[in-house]
Amino acid sequence: MTFYPVDDLRDQEIVLRLDHTCGAQPEKRWLPAYYFQICLPDGTGVGRCDLRIGHNDKTYIGGNIGYGIDAPYRGHHYAARACELLFRQARKHQMDHVIITCDPMNRASRRTCELAGGKYLETAPIPEDNEMYAEGKRQVMVWRFDFKYDEFLSAAGRINEKLQSVPLLYGSLGLEQRLGVSLCSGDIDVLLPERLLTADWQRMIALMKELGYALQDEKEHAFVKGDFHMAFAPAESLEMFAGVNLKGIPLISQNGAKYYLPELPDYLKVYEASSKDGYRRQVKNKQDQRKIDLIRQALRAESPDAPVTN
Repeated sequence: MTFYPVDDLRDQEIVLRLDHTCGAQPEKRWLPAYYFQICLPDGTGVGRCDLRIGHNDKTYIGGNIGYGIDAPYRGHHYAARACELLFRQARKHQMDHVIITCDPMNRASRRTCELAGGKYLETAPIPEDNEMYAEGKRQVMVWRFDFKYDEFLSAAGRINEKLQSVPLLYGSLGLEQRLGVSLCSGDIDVLLPERLLTADWQRMIALMKELGYALQDEKEHAFVKGDFHMAFAPAESLEMFAGVNLKGIPLISQNGAKYYLPELPDYLKVYEASSKDGYRRQVKNKQDQRKIDLIRQALRAESPDAPVTN
């Protein structure tokens, strides 16, 4: 595996100074890793952190990122800042998310995960064959940090600029933005005007290549870059498929990118329509039903007296 430069891992308050790297150790299920000192701009060391590249059963329990701040320097959110810099390094490796775990009783570490923008997944038991079990630990809180949304914003900004078009964020990733919860989204699903997938398809391929993507499936308009999978479909099909009025979908502007994001009632229409599709009913029925339940709960919370379709 290639270890990338780390000179940019700094902000106004801290600098991550590389101590060493370590290659994978498959016999222990250890992944390649970076190890850093967390320093102030004047070089004073205040703690340490590390980043493990990739995912397996070990990183789900132990996390992709570890950190520790020396006692005299705690209370300044240096750990959260270090995590945000490590996210930058993880994205160089085209990772679409990282996991951070902490002891349920460690309030400071929990707060670090919250400040760094993590979404709590579960409190998981530590397997007996994990080194942490031998240390007397029995549970960890699991937090997920997704980079798919930032990746979508980068692509949306280029589509705005190069193709003079505004994409629509679809699927689980878009629903996550509306619900504010992690759905562990897979592909980045995007809807575009049909012309970009037909007459202007070669321009789309060229733009995605500029963004580092390779065409994976031309029939499905699907591209891949490391852990990132981005697939496109015609926006015009949304009204026919689920009865969603494209003209009523809100326009969102963020980080210099513009895109459309359906509201919860439209997402409910989409997933109710999907649940009637033969393939999805067999393959993704439980996933779709969970999303439908979450949308209905959110709509009831917003307007307790309003009717919600069944």
